[in-house]
Amino acid sequence: MRRHAEAAALFNSVSVLYVESDDTIKKTKVNITNSNKITELIIKYPRVVNKLPIVSKIIKVRRFKKNYEYGLNLLREKGFYPDIIHCNIMNPVGIIGKIWREKFDLPYVITEHWTGFLPSDGRYSKNKLLKLSLPGIANCAEKILPVSLDLKTALIENNLGKRFQIIHNVVNTDKFFPKNSAKNRFLVVADLDNNQKNITGIINAFNIFSRKNPKIILSIAGGGDDQEIIMKQITKMNLLDKIKLHGRVSPEKLNNLLGQSHASILFSNYENLPCVIIEAFAAGVPFISTKVGGVEEIINKERGILIPIQDEKELVEAMKQVLITKWDKKAIRDYAINSFSYQKIGEELNSVYAEIIDK
Repeated sequence: MRRHAEAAALFNSVSVLYVESDDTIKKTKVNITNSNKITELIIKYPRVVNKLPIVSKIIKVRRFKKNYEYGLNLLREKGFYPDIIHCNIMNPVGIIGKIWREKFDLPYVITEHWTGFLPSDGRYSKNKLLKLSLPGIANCAEKILPVSLDLKTALIENNLGKRFQIIHNVVNTDKFFPKNSAKNRFLVVADLDNNQKNITGIINAFNIFSRKNPKIILSIAGGGDDQEIIMKQITKMNLLDKIKLHGRVSPEKLNNLLGQSHASILFSNYENLPCVIIEAFAAGVPFISTKVGGVEEIINKERGILIPIQDEKELVEAMKQVLITKWDKKAIRDYAINSFSYQKIGEELNSVYAEIIDK
């Protein structure tokens, strides 16, 4: 959300309004900051506690709506009167766009990047409440802005939205750039959710690869619930000296790791359009990924290698192939700048806003 807002702010006056409940507070807290040409208003309110689930749900929704309108009024008091509302994903904030369209005659668009709509994920199709509530929200939006063609297809199949324009994820290409460091590793950047990311599959493949490539290490940057499972796998295979867990890292640290990497890897069972691929491209680093979601829309033979889901043998072969392929770092980076930079995405968002506001 922040990066799309920063891209949009290159051409527009932008305020970000974020509302959430917090079980650690007893009074509503408001925080307003200004940075990078953006006013950011964060409202936190006490979490609703009620023993009756239905009553609790009703109160939660009402309080959520009330605090968003409170935030809008605060922004208006400071002289900010929006011409358009840009919602970051349909659930839960899309309902705010729909209400404000009806109440204040404000058009709204929705950026969508949730993998739950994809057939390979399936969370939307299993959720009766979302299937009841989201179509009305999506179909009243001026435009839905999915981050990939694959996601657009899934939204259409689920009858979510009438007008679409693909606007990709955005990356700060000033923070990710090629470095002339010695390369001694492969890099995985991912939440440690093994069900989706299949980190243990990467470890299995790297175990085979490293037998003939003992000087190359595997770095894993990220955090999550399955860290213990992953550590057990590393320990079981006696790879503690070959695989390094870095936890969640800053952009600066990540760029350094990319600079030391032959390639970055994702071995996911399902994805949308991960920013980690774009960040690697901005650093001039090729990418190995399973052919999932919108990934195959941006990885080709000049920028990386696509492999089947859960095929550890193909992952081993891809790692070998990366080492003997001559990659054009400048061409990989140029693609990232021309497709995913703040300037590029900012221009695309500005075009969407202007088209709707000038109707």
